[in-house]
Amino acid sequence: MTPIELLQELLRIDTTNPPGNEEPAAELLRGFLADAGAETHVHKSGSGRANLLARLPGPTDVPALVLVSHSDVVAVEPDQWSRDPFGGEISDGCLWGRGALDMKSITVMHAAALAAVASGGEPTRELIMACFADEEAGGREGAEAVLRDAPAAIGFADHRPPPEALGEGGFGLSGIVDRPLMPIVVGEKSALWLELHAQGDPGHGALPPERQANINLARALTRVAGFGTPRVHPVMRKQFSILAEDASGTQGAVFKALASEGGSRVARLLKRPLRARGAIATLLSDTITPTKIEAGYKHNVVPGYASASLDCRLLPDTDVDALVARLQKTCRNYEVEVREHARHGGPVSARSPLFETLEGVSRDLLEAPVVVPSLTAGMTDLRYLRAAGASAYGWVPLVLDRESLATIHGHDERIKLDDFTRAVRAMTAVVRSACS
Repeated sequence: MTPIELLQELLRIDTTNPPGNEEPAAELLRGFLADAGAETHVHKSGSGRANLLARLPGPTDVPALVLVSHSDVVAVEPDQWSRDPFGGEISDGCLWGRGALDMKSITVMHAAALAAVASGGEPTRELIMACFADEEAGGREGAEAVLRDAPAAIGFADHRPPPEALGEGGFGLSGIVDRPLMPIVVGEKSALWLELHAQGDPGHGALPPERQANINLARALTRVAGFGTPRVHPVMRKQFSILAEDASGTQGAVFKALASEGGSRVARLLKRPLRARGAIATLLSDTITPTKIEAGYKHNVVPGYASASLDCRLLPDTDVDALVARLQKTCRNYEVEVREHARHGGPVSARSPLFETLEGVSRDLLEAPVVVPSLTAGMTDLRYLRAAGASAYGWVPLVLDRESLATIHGHDERIKLDDFTRAVRAMTAVVRSACS
């Protein structure tokens, strides 16, 4: 089975989470990898969610290399798609389907790379592929469950160095400088999920009480939601330093200023134009976003209670406890209680031999992209491995334009066949180099 055929079959399996239904996908991958000579196992979480683990044995006195992906996908609105989102259709030079970019194509890149290494004999380190369940809902039935139940299966064991890991989060991007940008993601913003609970006096809509839960909640949200004060994290300072060498004119001057010791002050001065550029602003500040608001049950009844959910995405060096305390103090002024629902995060990975390999292969990609360390605003399963001690990097050798990027979790998700074929070769080059 070719990588394109494997990806087609994988896209045809509906692994929308919830409920996930990852087992058919795990079994498909298991068959492919077992045929390639890998040891395979499907680890099931307590609720039965299937996590595919494959292994090529190798020396255990050096870090294992773990290829991390996930088989579940987010939901679709079928009537908004121009193709069947679970049809695996090839059309207009692309392969269409939910997961074509996030992240079944990357799963296949990993599988093809492992198969290529297997064909060359025993690697110089243990090579593991982990395709987890449940990533799109937080990973508790996937990466978290496997790390808790079977850490040795993904390279964590006593008396051996922690593994190096490679996963998602680092697509190449066009339109930032003259050449494409190829990030190697060394860390991600932590996620803090909060709930706000507002109190007030219930009453009739025609005789509104002075103390209203909805108004209290709205005032609190107005105070706390949005972008925090911009600042330049050390990883982003290094990125801007590299970009300054590749850009000229005003753009080059801005990058140079952001890379300087006074970069955070520059980011504050330029916060409006930076936010207009989109994603870059999210890597220069904490963000607090209301995602769910609930109140009331009837048009003419003033509710005595209202609530909101907040998705806070915080730079890796943010003091989370101090932030929560500050929000609690602010919201108390409006009779709003702050309750913590969950927090997810992990450290930033330092440079390791795998990082050096990624740099070298990235420079040889089509159009010779600018290679930079980076953070990502999204949350991935790599955070679990970083928190356990692994060096973990997000790296995907695909360069996306804005239109393609918008299809991730959007409509008409697809991958160009030529780009996918080149990406398979690049991923294989990285894994071969790292295991030889």
